[in-house]
Amino acid sequence: MLLDCRVQGEKRPHRFWFPLGLIYLLFVPVLILGAVAYFILLLIPGTARQARSYFPLINALPSLLSAAIGTELAFRSKDKDIEIHII
Repeated sequence: MLLDCRVQGEKRPHRFWFPLGLIYLLFVPVLILGAVAYFILLLIPGTARQARSYFPLINALPSLLSAAIGTELAFRSKDKDIEIHII
């Protein structure tokens, strides 16, 4: 999967390609902190029931990330137009 970003400015357009695998690696520290917080919530008796309800969401995250293929975002301002495509 690739992230294709086009920026149309006043001068000339720029185009950037980023492999999403590398971008996902930036979220690994957030994922680790979230996993630690989740397990701490499981250990506390009062919040364990609520924490277990988030488990289906955690299991669905890989399929949600793979479903992002084909997403297109467009941002427009007076100065620039930005288009982001996930291919």
